[in-house]
Amino acid sequence: MSYSISAQCIGCTACVRVCPTGAISGEKKERHVIDPVRCIECGACGRICPKGSVLDDRGNIIEKVKKSEWLKPVIHADKCYACENCVQACPAGALGMLDENLPLTENRAVLVFPEKCVSCGWCVTNCMFDAITMEVLQGEAMS
Repeated sequence: MSYSISAQCIGCTACVRVCPTGAISGEKKERHVIDPVRCIECGACGRICPKGSVLDDRGNIIEKVKKSEWLKPVIHADKCYACENCVQACPAGALGMLDENLPLTENRAVLVFPEKCVSCGWCVTNCMFDAITMEVLQGEAMS
């Protein structure tokens, strides 16, 4: 079972704007739907929903969370081997390499676009070196 949107939905489109895969559709002021094939179950739609209308795969409401409190990846330079797995796995395109011109021994992944990050944690899941933790960032810290 995938994520779904309950009848509480007011059609505000907040979920549509934040979904990194375009899995949510619907007309403004009408109930929206989530395409289970495109949904990656990142939960961003639920964290942004003002009405608590998004249900996870178990039917539980995903609680709204202020965007400033969403977890973001912190890449620990001492553990990153610049393999780019996290960059390729990021569905929102929020990660990149420090400098593509650097040799691998000096390069590392960084959170290039923190505003694009939907806190899905795919970067953590796809890091083979445990170089990424998810944390609430203060200010404009990037890694």
